[in-house]
Amino acid sequence: MKSRPPFRLVPAVLLGLLFVAPSEGQNAAPLGDFALRTFFSVRSARPDDTIPDALREQFEKDDGSPLRSVPIDLDGDGRDEKFVLCAVPTASGGYQWLVYDVTRAVGRGIIVGAIIFVGRETDGGFPRLESCWKQGGEMSVVFRYAFDKTRYGRTGTKALTAWETSEFFRAKPPLDFERELLEIKSPS
Repeated sequence: MKSRPPFRLVPAVLLGLLFVAPSEGQNAAPLGDFALRTFFSVRSARPDDTIPDALREQFEKDDGSPLRSVPIDLDGDGRDEKFVLCAVPTASGGYQWLVYDVTRAVGRGIIVGAIIFVGRETDGGFPRLESCWKQGGEMSVVFRYAFDKTRYGRTGTKALTAWETSEFFRAKPPLDFERELLEIKSPS
């Protein structure tokens, strides 16, 4: 029986590590360290005909369907920003939300997810965000976002198995979908 030279194993091992090691911009940190202020889901989005059509170009895809939104004061100035929900999901299957600054009439970045968690920690006066959505099969995806001067950008990505998804939600305060957008008391 002929043995294979060991150098043939090296490319296979390196290739395997590429799929395991997080790339730059991905967050391998534990997902239970997100201080939650409130949350909402697609259930909270209501029809909104006040959104300017020009903002639609910021979505990855859009079919011109009526837009829905969730109003929430993100920066604490007493005026609501809006999370505008597009009817067309991203290529990877997640819901697209445009953070819309109503006062300045500008988009502040696209957030992808079915559930949006609004954090207590802020960057540039705007809270950090975390989203979760089921990608397909038994896999879920968690994205983290931070505000950087003018808009939200993704700062972390984590793919979760069914068990990891269960653990992700277990680490959160109990989520009552009848109480979306209400302040969640911080743990004492």
